Amino acid sequence: MTDAFVYFDPPYRAISKTSAFKAYSKNGFEDADQARLAHTFKKLDKKNVFLMLSNSDPKNHDPNDHFFDDLYKGYNIRRVPAKRMINSNPSKRGTINEIVVTNYDV
Repeated sequence: MTDAFVYFDPPYRAISKTSAFKAYSKNGFEDADQARLAHTFKKLDKKNVFLMLSNSDPKNHDPNDHFFDDLYKGYNIRRVPAKRMINSNPSKRGTINEIVVTNYDV
């Protein structure tokens, strides 16, 4: 590995139909953009850069959604709890999982 470390914190993939904030740019950030980012992740991995990426975990709402598991197959994918304190519906506040992907053991 090199001494380089890159952390990717892209606009999170929507985990439900009502949580589709992706307005960091006028063009949004769709699944095709997530796939392009995964391609960049893999290119940097080949250059021995330490890599970490975080994103939403679609399995919170659909256990059969393997989108990130497929995109980052072969890398370390950890599901970590993340507390959500903001929601117009108080019953929907609480802990959900997010994913952290690395190309090294944590």
